[in-house]
This record gives sequence, C-alpha cells and structure tokens, in this order.
Amino acid sequence: MIKQEIRSLIINLSPKYEETERHHPRVVDSVIEKVLAEFYNLVFLRSPLELQRHTKQFGYTVAIAVAYEAATQLYYSNLPTGIDIIPFPDKASGVRRISTPIQGGATFYPMDVREMDLIQSGSYVHTLTDKVGYATRRTRIEYYNMSAAIVTSGVRLDLIIPFSQFLDTDTVLVPELVNNDGQGFIDRALQVLSAVKPVELFENKTFEENKQ
Repeated sequence: MIKQEIRSLIINLSPKYEETERHHPRVVDSVIEKVLAEFYNLVFLRSPLELQRHTKQFGYTVAIAVAYEAATQLYYSNLPTGIDIIPFPDKASGVRRISTPIQGGATFYPMDVREMDLIQSGSYVHTLTDKVGYATRRTRIEYYNMSAAIVTSGVRLDLIIPFSQFLDTDTVLVPELVNNDGQGFIDRALQVLSAVKPVELFENKTFEENKQ
C-alpha cells in the first residue's frame, strides 16, 4: 500500500468519538512510525538480508555526491536532505546497500568505525583496490579506500527510513509477520493508539472547545 492508504486504514480502524476522528493524522503517523520500526527490527532478527525489500532508493536518477574532508582526510557522502535512517545492530545500520551508478563498478562493504580507525594505520586491506569500506554515521557515510572514479560518478544508496519521511504516494511495504505477543502490524498500531486518552465531550461545546 502507499503511505496515505496505510494512514487511512489505521484511522478508520481506530475508535471514533461521535462524528469526529479520535486521533489526529499526525498522531497516527507517529504511531505507525514507531510500530513500523519495531517490525523492521523483527525482520532484521529473522534475516538481515530481508531488510533490502523495505529500503527506499536514493541517487538512482541523480547520483549522491562523494566529498572530501581535508581536516579528517576522509571521503564521505551526506545523507539526502531531510532524510534520517532507522538504526540496526549491525555495521550497515540503516544503510543497507551502496552501489555505483553503473552496476559492478565497485563493491561496498559495511565497516565499524573502530575498524576504519585501525586500518587507516596500514594493513593488507590496502591491496584490495576494487573494494570500498563504508561506516554509517548519524548524518553521513564515511568511506575507506575510495577511488577517484567513484568520487566523479557518485553513489546510489538503499536506505531504511522512518515512515514520516516517505512521500504520501510512496509504496511502503509493511512486514508480514507477528511480534512476540502474536500481534501483526495493524493490531500493534491500534494497541499503541489505544494509550491515547479520548477527549471528554460536554454538551453544547464543539470538539475543539472540549479539547481545551
């Protein structure tokens, strides 16, 4: 389903007060984002490779730039403007795949930042000219063994991003599995929404007046 359909489904399945929606769409989006992140992590625990089908692709039309930072002597790419990633407990975190615009130009491997610190001092890794290491940071991706050709061409990124950062028309694949309580995605979202206390309505007042 596309994002706006998922939001609409949860809103229409949740309880209402009189003729007014009980939950504001922004609240619903926040709940969906939280629950979707939970289910992404369930996918990771089952098989990290399965996360690839839940990524959103960036840089496929216009490549993501690779820049050089003289102060640290690091090559890096900033995450796309306005985009965050959902963290996962492995080296790739929310950056599930990096590739060159032309497939096969180089192979990218996730690294821990501590590993990158160690190999900067010199090791046999220097002999692997067709492999590039990358370390996922909060706002950017740092590279080891970056080539001039890739700096020129840029890269493509496959990212796991929060629900709020999808466009309303984007297709969002919801994991088809259950959590430890036997709940699917919709059941879990409705459970979290149930924690939001309803507005107590009084006679002769509008819904907005009742909220005050």
